[in-house]
Amino acid sequence: MTKITEFPSRNALYDTAANGIGNILNSTLIEAGAATLLLSGGSTPSPVYQRLSAIALTWEKVQVGLVDERWVPLTSPGSNEALIRSSLMINNAANANLARMVSENASVFDGWAEIENAYKPFSAPDIVILGMGQDGHCASWFPGSKGLETAMSPHTANVTAPIDATGCPVAGDYHERITITLPVLMRAQHVILLITGDEKKAVLNESSKQLPIHKAIEACPDITVFWAP
Repeated sequence: MTKITEFPSRNALYDTAANGIGNILNSTLIEAGAATLLLSGGSTPSPVYQRLSAIALTWEKVQVGLVDERWVPLTSPGSNEALIRSSLMINNAANANLARMVSENASVFDGWAEIENAYKPFSAPDIVILGMGQDGHCASWFPGSKGLETAMSPHTANVTAPIDATGCPVAGDYHERITITLPVLMRAQHVILLITGDEKKAVLNESSKQLPIHKAIEACPDITVFWAP
């Protein structure tokens, strides 16, 4: 069974996660002079980013990227970039550098090479923040999606991968995605998974251990898991 750090409330989880991320970033900035941070979208991480944005750091030396993105414009309600801009890129963190994960190409399969080149600096990130869906996906690693095998191959040399999640119910109307690959997670210094609710906890502890989240934890056994009701 995966080791889970449990919190009595979501606010307690948000506070602890934000302070922990801030401490890691501060230590990395002191030691290396720069830091890389990959963030997931979603309702659970967003309050963490809001708290993190208030922490005083040398934010202009922090390179922020996305764990995954829907292939949509910034104006779309489905844009993870828009969520991160409104929750993190404010207050003290307004000077952080955010790398886009979409291009002007109509299709992710046409625009992927451009994003792959832009995300080379994130090949071994300092911190990765993950969420998880009720189907056991993290990043845009949807069960049954086209491109999943490549994205989750421990041997791929790519930093990112295009995904076609057509037919995956949790993906909704946003079928075209782009995501980091499993080796990025494996090379990260710190990986933190944030989940809330009994249903997601049950998925994480599911006995078959065949879902993308289970494969991610198997490949990265040092993942820190935070859970609150």
